[in-house]
Amino acid sequence: MPAKADPVERKLRKVYDKQLGLERDATRLKRQLGAKDVTDYVLAGPAGKRTKLSAAFGKHEFMVLVHNMGKSCPYCTLWADSFNSIWRHVENGVPGMKQKAAFLVVSPDDPATQKKFARSRKWGFRMLSAKDTTLFGDLGFADDKGNPWPGVSILRRKGRKITRVAKDFFGPGDRYNAIFSFFALMEEPKSA
Repeated sequence: MPAKADPVERKLRKVYDKQLGLERDATRLKRQLGAKDVTDYVLAGPAGKRTKLSAAFGKHEFMVLVHNMGKSCPYCTLWADSFNSIWRHVENGVPGMKQKAAFLVVSPDDPATQKKFARSRKWGFRMLSAKDTTLFGDLGFADDKGNPWPGVSILRRKGRKITRVAKDFFGPGDRYNAIFSFFALMEEPKSA
């Protein structure tokens, strides 16, 4: 920041510093909230091929498992559209960072619906169907009636054991889609 920074810039820097501290605290809580052993679910892939969750890790120790509500959810489509541009970087890594993870989107839609919808959206990431499984509910991404909620589970595979190490929910205004930040900047200031 320049020596003679604008007073608003100085205030903004202080807010950023507080925000960074709060984000670190939130990340720690997301890890605590998410920590649990995970069943090696058998999910349905393209053409109905059954795939164990453990096999979907491929060569990776970690997995970004996106809980998508399916074709009927326009917000889930919005998030998935944005993930289409980053999933390869999640799997292959980013220069200067050691993290890599498998990237998988699961929804309650059947495999044929997933395949057709993914093709229409030009999605390149892998999708598996959690239809007829308890995955969403077991991982805390469903309401009392079994209706799915959107979010992400970070999974870790060590040997035959799968553990969730963190979880977070998706919702308008979250950090998982940049579009919300752009829209927030367009909002009119609220009068006092």
